[in-house]
Amino acid sequence: MIRKLISVAISVLLLVSLAGCGTDLESGIKKEFEDNKDGIRQELSRLWDSFLEELNEWSNSLATHSITKDHDLIGDREKGSDDYVGTYEAAYTQFDGEEYIFGGTSLKRKDGSDLHATYSLTIQSGEATLYWMEGDNEVVIADASDKGVYEFTIHAGKNFIVLKGEEFTGDLSLKVE
Repeated sequence: MIRKLISVAISVLLLVSLAGCGTDLESGIKKEFEDNKDGIRQELSRLWDSFLEELNEWSNSLATHSITKDHDLIGDREKGSDDYVGTYEAAYTQFDGEEYIFGGTSLKRKDGSDLHATYSLTIQSGEATLYWMEGDNEVVIADASDKGVYEFTIHAGKNFIVLKGEEFTGDLSLKVE
């Protein structure tokens, strides 16, 4: 019986001492947080920014697979600082298909989101449409022989300048800045 009483007494003392440690631990954690909350917020902000940058790079890598590869283009493309800008010159003969000439799927472009395309489209025969793809929307830039400047703003998601041709014979000159 005395053994049971001693066991119960030791158990009660152990529980009381652990409960006190828990209170000290909790107050210590609260004090540590209060003393360092600005630093914690800054670190969380840096972590979030790094996460968004990685997500942007991953998203942009998908565009590398969506943009027409140089060796599959009819003409010659010179990329600028990224896949969104550069020059393109092409002479088409009975072209059927689409060329995704410039663009990508970035969440945020490092060099700004406002661009303009200077173009010259000459259609000798067949049909051709030069358009801006923003998400699932296709905005026609030119679908007849024309020269001009088209200004646009890149938003998160799909953003491409595309030439679509059906038995298209003609020329395209394009510069995006």
